Amino acid sequence: MGLVKYRKFLLILVFIGSMYPLSWGQAVEFTASAPRAIEMGEQFRVTYSLNAKGSDFEDPNFGNFRVLSGPNISTSSSVQIINGNISQSVNYSYAFILLASTEGTQTISPAKVKVKGKLYESNALSIEVVKGAQSNQPSSGGTAQPGTATKPSSGNSKLFVTVEVDRKNLYQGESLVAQIKLYTQQSLSGFEEIKFPPFTGFWSQDIETPQQIELHGENVNGQVYQVGLFKKSLLFPQHSGEITIDPFEITMIVQERTRSNNPFDDFFGGSYRRIPFKAISDPVKISVKPLPGNSPSDFAGAVGKFTMSASVDKTKVKANEAITLKVKVTGTGNLKLIKPLNVDFPPDIDVYDPKTNLNTKITNEGINGSVTFDYLFIPRFAGNFRIAPISFSYFDPGSKSYKTLTSQGFDISVERGSGDQEMTSGVVQSTTKEDVKYIGKDIQYLKANSLLKKKENLIFGSTLFYLGYILPLVIFFIILMVRRTQIQQTANQAKTKNRKANKVSRKRLKQALVYRKQNNSEKFYEEILKAIWGYLSDKLAIPVANLSKENASEWLVKHQVENQDIQELMQLLDSCEFARFSPTMVSGGMDEVYSKAGNLITKLDQKIK
Repeated sequence: MGLVKYRKFLLILVFIGSMYPLSWGQAVEFTASAPRAIEMGEQFRVTYSLNAKGSDFEDPNFGNFRVLSGPNISTSSSVQIINGNISQSVNYSYAFILLASTEGTQTISPAKVKVKGKLYESNALSIEVVKGAQSNQPSSGGTAQPGTATKPSSGNSKLFVTVEVDRKNLYQGESLVAQIKLYTQQSLSGFEEIKFPPFTGFWSQDIETPQQIELHGENVNGQVYQVGLFKKSLLFPQHSGEITIDPFEITMIVQERTRSNNPFDDFFGGSYRRIPFKAISDPVKISVKPLPGNSPSDFAGAVGKFTMSASVDKTKVKANEAITLKVKVTGTGNLKLIKPLNVDFPPDIDVYDPKTNLNTKITNEGINGSVTFDYLFIPRFAGNFRIAPISFSYFDPGSKSYKTLTSQGFDISVERGSGDQEMTSGVVQSTTKEDVKYIGKDIQYLKANSLLKKKENLIFGSTLFYLGYILPLVIFFIILMVRRTQIQQTANQAKTKNRKANKVSRKRLKQALVYRKQNNSEKFYEEILKAIWGYLSDKLAIPVANLSKENASEWLVKHQVENQDIQELMQLLDSCEFARFSPTMVSGGMDEVYSKAGNLITKLDQKIK
């Protein structure tokens, strides 16, 4: 009963809200929308939307367009209850049906409306009218813009798909934007099979687009098409030369109206048939130029437009205190390729491996954001030190030249600390206050007037004496048995892993192939690395955490693996690790890496038993 009462109460609230629209401090928005490309003789809709109750609506100047009807005023409202809070939004719309009779670009001036006595203006509209077949049906609306798409060499002129790029000539390391689009003048009811191009030869990153395909009008060579965007990707060529983007393939369901002798069919909208239609785009050829050969010595492959800053968190410290040097590169380009920069630290400073932080966003212009390197270093001796200026070189495609950025140098003043090392007559004196304290504990003073007493009961020959010999032997044999059991279990596990190593690695390679088909390069290279390191761990009976390239090479030599295969394996590991962060400079594509990994594991399996 309580639930029923709650529902009745909610319905009453909704009813009252619809009678008395709520306006809880929201900003007034008054906008106009219409198709921006239509055909001559076509009827279309212009809608003015207002999110508050208005009055004294003033029609805009429609210019050469003929007004067939309007304004038709409608109201829509919605109520939301979130965590007990009730919110309502009310939208008012003023709609006009117009007819285009003059070719060219036409302008509609802003409309005006009053809300609570204040006058608001909408945005103006610019609509392109092109020649085409006349239609007496209103357009579905939506935004449009003049297009440059070309119909594919094969297929239907009223329904086709394209792969459009913003440039076809670029330098290696530059990026281009590829858009996969649908153009249609027919009614569609759905899609069946979709095959996106794999972008072989490119490292790709998807640019965020709406999840649902939204159709909008676009002028293509004087004809208006409804255009939908399937996918937008940012592509980085992995090598110079000519690279071909494979076609995009899709099977669509075209809905065609059929004639019928039954008069009731026309009355109820007519009958339709669904026809599958496969569309294939043309391949696109991209010309990639190699970078000029006169690169600076510190150039490491960065391409784009960047700025650099460097700073230290402190310039005056005591010995053995840590200092952080922060180097930040900001801009647009292949930021993931940039490696930690070379910093000239003084010899008497301990320097740790830098920490890399990426903060990027994928845009049409490329990868935009910053990469930061944090260098932690600790001066061990008192004195004054200087960190030389840091340089960073990159190639700027805009000016077609290399540019070098240089930071300022840093002077560090180090005072003596409580535990610092002092240089005395060329000998390092490392004695500290703690050392002196413990030295005092090493020597005990003799106690005077001590009284010595003869102990009457001796332990020799007693039960406790014999137990002192027997118990350690028993404990020793127990530990020995437990240890032997553990060794046998470990050996059995190692044998099992050795036997199944090839099978487990093949499963991981299959998973990498799945990521390859999804064009997810980062996951692909990560899975390849897991397959190789996991195989070596199982075969060599070494935990992955304890494996390194050095000790893996030594063990492979012991198993009589050829030096050429070992070098090829190490190069493959380097390439995969590098490709996870900078795939633009990795030679060969994912297919080649996958093939190399499989062949190398097969060769190793024949040698390591």
